[in-house]
Amino acid sequence: MRFREVWRTSTFRLSLLYGGLFTVGAVALLAMVYLRSAVYLTHRVDDILAAQAAAEMHAPPDRLKPILDEALAINGGNSVFALFGPDGARETGNLRSLPHGLEPGGRPVEMSATPDFPAAARLIAKRLPSGEILVVGRDINQLREIRRIIASALIWSGVFIILAGLAGGAAFSLGPIRRLRALQAAGHDIAAGDLKRRMPTSAHGDELDMFAGTVNYMLGEVERLMSEVKTSSETIAHDLRTPLTRARAQLHRLEQAPQVSSGEIARVTAELDEVLERFIAILRISELETRARSAGFAAVSLDRIVSQVGDLYQPLAEEADLRFQVVAPPTPPIEADGKLLVEAVSNLVDNAIKFTPAGGAVRLALEAGPAGPRIVVQDNGPGVPEGERTAVLQRFYRAERDRLTPGSGLGLSIVAAIVRLHRFRLSLQDAEPGLRVVIDCHAEPITT
Repeated sequence: MRFREVWRTSTFRLSLLYGGLFTVGAVALLAMVYLRSAVYLTHRVDDILAAQAAAEMHAPPDRLKPILDEALAINGGNSVFALFGPDGARETGNLRSLPHGLEPGGRPVEMSATPDFPAAARLIAKRLPSGEILVVGRDINQLREIRRIIASALIWSGVFIILAGLAGGAAFSLGPIRRLRALQAAGHDIAAGDLKRRMPTSAHGDELDMFAGTVNYMLGEVERLMSEVKTSSETIAHDLRTPLTRARAQLHRLEQAPQVSSGEIARVTAELDEVLERFIAILRISELETRARSAGFAAVSLDRIVSQVGDLYQPLAEEADLRFQVVAPPTPPIEADGKLLVEAVSNLVDNAIKFTPAGGAVRLALEAGPAGPRIVVQDNGPGVPEGERTAVLQRFYRAERDRLTPGSGLGLSIVAAIVRLHRFRLSLQDAEPGLRVVIDCHAEPITT
C-alpha cells in the first residue's frame, strides 16, 4: 500500500489535522507549564537572594567580612558571597571580579561556572552605605535541570504526538482503503456488464455505506430499465412481426389485384395503426421514465381526479352493460402531477371495463389508507393470477387468454411508470372474484 493512497484518504487527513491541533495544544500547555515553573522558581531564588543580601547589609561594617567568611565556610559550595570596594577591587568572597552586566541595585544576572565557583549561579549586587558592593549568589544548576527536563518533555511529547498522529491516521486509513478497493472492484465488474453486481456495504453505516447504498439503488433501477429494454425489444420483434407481416401480405395482394376496394385499404391501415399505437405507447413510457421528478407537480385534489375519470368512463360502462360505482369523498390536496394521475386512473378503469363481462361491476373509489389516501379500482372480472401480477406490469406482457383482446399490453406499464415517478405504491390484489388495483398516494422514501 503506497503512502500516496494513504495520504489521499480523508480519514488520514482528518487524523493529521486533529493530531496537529492536539500537538499545538499540548505544546502550548507544556510551554505554559515551562514558563510558569521557570518564572516561579527564578522568583523564589531572587527572593532568597534578596533576603540574604538584606541580612548581610544590616550587619555592622566591621563585622561584615567575618560574617561573609563564616557564611562561605558553612555554605560556600552552593552559594556566592563577595565584597568589593567602591572601585570594584575584591575585598573578600569567592568571586575575583564583578561579573559583566551585574549592577548594584539592578536586575539579577546569571553567571556560568568559573574557577572560583564551579557551577552556574544567579547573582544580585547591593551597594552598602560605605560605598562597597555586596554580591550574593546561589547555585542554579537545579533550576537549569528543571528547565531542561521540562524543555525535553516539551520536545519529545510533541514528536511522539506527531508520530502517533501519523501512525494512527495511517492505521485508520487502512480500512477505508480496503473498502474503496472493494468498491472499485465492484465498479469494474459493473462496468464490464455485470449489472447484478452490487457495491459491498458494511455494518458501520458511514458515508461509504451511504454512498454504496445510493449506488446500489441506482444500479437496481438501471438493471430494471435494461431488463425492460431487453424484454421490450424481444417482445416488439415478436408482437409486431405478425401485424407487419399481415400488412405486407395485404399490400402485396393489393399490388397484384386489378382493382382495390376501400375496405381492403382500411384493413391495411388498421394493421399499421396497431403498430403505431404500440410505438406511441412506448414513447409515452420513455417520456415518463426520463422526465424531471418535479416537473408538473402541484397541489391536486384526488377527489376531483377520481370524479373526473368517473364522469369520463360512465357512458362507456353503461354501453358495456356494467354497474359503475364512483366514490370520491373530499380529501386534503397532495403534491402530484394531476394530468399524469388522470392518465393512470383512466388506464386502470379502461382495463377494468374491458376485461369485465357484461352484467359485472366496476368500482372506482378514493379511500383512506394507513399512511394516506389511496385510489382503488376494483372489478369482478376474471382477475389476474397471483403468479402473473408482477409480469403484467412489464411492457407488452399479455396473458394467453387476453391475446385476442384488443390492446398493446402497455397500459399497466404506463400506470407503473407514473406511480414510480410519484414514488407512490402500486399493488394488485385479489378481489374474489376479480382484481383490485390500489395506488397508495404517499411518496415512499428512496430505498438504499
